[in-house]
Amino acid sequence: MTNKSIRPVKIRTPQSIPCPVTSGLFVLEPLGERHAELDFAALMSCRDRLRNELQWGEWPSDDFTLEENRTDLCRHQSEFENGVAFAYSVRDPGRARVLGCIYIESCEIEADVQLAFWVIDDAIAIEIALVSTVLRWLHDEWNINRVAIPLRDANARGLKLAISLGCRSLDRQKAGKLSGFRCFLWEYFRETT
Repeated sequence: MTNKSIRPVKIRTPQSIPCPVTSGLFVLEPLGERHAELDFAALMSCRDRLRNELQWGEWPSDDFTLEENRTDLCRHQSEFENGVAFAYSVRDPGRARVLGCIYIESCEIEADVQLAFWVIDDAIAIEIALVSTVLRWLHDEWNINRVAIPLRDANARGLKLAISLGCRSLDRQKAGKLSGFRCFLWEYFRETT
């Protein structure tokens, strides 16, 4: 059953997806199976903080395996290749480590897409630069002007980040995938006025 209120990400072929953004602080790469080992190390290094901030419950579990992570990344890769959702690995400029991930997907509220993200403990200092750069990239390369950023109340740093980027707080969703989140809306025209 399709929820008509969901505004899907524009379907793109792999050839039409904009080139990933890079900066002196990070490089984005479409997330896939090839990232399994480095992604697993990054995820497990900060799982306790992510469980709290993102309220993922007990995921990843203490006994989460590399093979389970590989399966998860294959799913993200398939979504990307089919234009359903777009997950990116955030790598250090030398590509030696995974610093986190960003996720661009359909949104249930009045935005073009929603953006989710996480970074490892060592990369918290670049988090605002990462999100700010990704928002500009979404506007400049994807022609997206309204991005929802769903955050949990426990994610005080994320809430502060959204406010510092000039995002507007939206009413809480009472039902659906975003219930329990505090959603912020980044709008390109708001930033430029």
